[in-house]
Amino acid sequence: MERGPLIECLIDMINTDKELSLIFWGEDSPLEIRNVERVEELNSSHGIRVTTNANTLWIDSSHVSAAWQARSDLN
Repeated sequence: MERGPLIECLIDMINTDKELSLIFWGEDSPLEIRNVERVEELNSSHGIRVTTNANTLWIDSSHVSAAWQARSDLN
C-alpha cells in the first residue's frame, strides 16, 4: 500500500476519536490505531511513525494489505 493515503488518514485522526484498522500481509487480525497525537514520514520510502496517547508505532506501509475506518456520517 502507498504511504500517502495512510498518512492523510492518520493525520485526519489527530485529536479525534476516529479509529483505523490495518491488516498486514500474513496476519488475520487487525491492528487498531486510535487516539493519534502525531504522524511522521520516516526516511524510508514506506515508513510511518505514529504516536498515540498509549504507544509509538513504526509502520512499513508496503506490508499493509488492507485499511478501513468506520464511517462517521452514518449518525
